[in-house]
Amino acid sequence: MKKLFLLKADFQDIARGEEKKYFCPDCALIEGLLSFYPRLRDEIEVQYLDFPRPRKIVIDLIGEANQSLPVLILDDKTFLNETDDIVRHLVENHHIGKPH
Repeated sequence: MKKLFLLKADFQDIARGEEKKYFCPDCALIEGLLSFYPRLRDEIEVQYLDFPRPRKIVIDLIGEANQSLPVLILDDKTFLNETDDIVRHLVENHHIGKPH
C-alpha cells in the first residue's frame, strides 16, 4: 500500500528560537484533498509526523536525504516529494478531480 507522510499541524521550529506555531502549506494542501476525497484514506496509508528531524520512519523507507515532507511513497519504493507531483499522481491514479 502507498504511504503518505505529512507534518502534524501546530509544530514549533525550535531552530528559529521562537515559540510560534506553524503548519506546512504543502501538507495542508494535501490534507485538503484528503478531506475532499475521503476514500483516499482507504487507498493510501496516511501518517502524520512531528517536525523535528530525523524522521526515522521515512529514513528507513527512502533514506536520510529524502525526509522532507510531504512525501508519497509508492508501492514499488519510488517516491514523490514535490507537492505538484503528488497531486498529479492522485489525479491520474486515484481518479480525483484536477486542479483548476
